[in-house]
Amino acid sequence: GISEIVAQLKELKFEKLHFVLGMVNDKNIDSILELLPKDASYYFCKANIPRGLDQNQLLEIAKTKKLNGKAFDSVSDAFKAAEKQAKADDLIFIGGSTFVVAEVL
Repeated sequence: GISEIVAQLKELKFEKLHFVLGMVNDKNIDSILELLPKDASYYFCKANIPRGLDQNQLLEIAKTKKLNGKAFDSVSDAFKAAEKQAKADDLIFIGGSTFVVAEVL
């Protein structure tokens, strides 16, 4: 799914990509993070579910993949930070886990 999303993002026009990202702890995190764009700004978070991967752990793994960003205590905080940083021609993507998306909706 992530590889399809990344392909679709490449088709869109925007200045900067802001990526609100949270994952569950039973996925192959390394292989997923390898697929993500290196030039995006990342806002790492944990969905409010028991299976959610700790945002600080996600940040540390992401650093090994050359993904730059910060960890936030909640999905809401991560989304608000992305909104604050994004300019009119930027794109905010929310994903990684549908649980993260659900918290924003």
